[in-house]
Amino acid sequence: MPTALQMLLGLYGYVLPTLLYVLWSTLALWDIGRRADLRPRPTWLWTLAIFLLPFLGPVLYFLLGKSTLSARLRALSCGGGAAVYVIVLALGALSGGVS
Repeated sequence: MPTALQMLLGLYGYVLPTLLYVLWSTLALWDIGRRADLRPRPTWLWTLAIFLLPFLGPVLYFLLGKSTLSARLRALSCGGGAAVYVIVLALGALSGGVS
């Protein structure tokens, strides 16, 4: 029988990737939508990349797409979200595995 901690970490391990994808995609699409300097073709290409490459698309946009968001916000959302997910997985492994 799994412990309460294992069940909680299992829930976070299951839900957190979806939340990260929603956060990163929403933030990238919002930034693309408010940029006046971006022409229609790159706008559509970045939008397609975000939807067709689920985790990689938004991260590539933040790294290569000349995002207007501050570097701190990009680092906190991408790096911080990934770090929290790694921590949850590590805690789950240390607690005897997530169920």
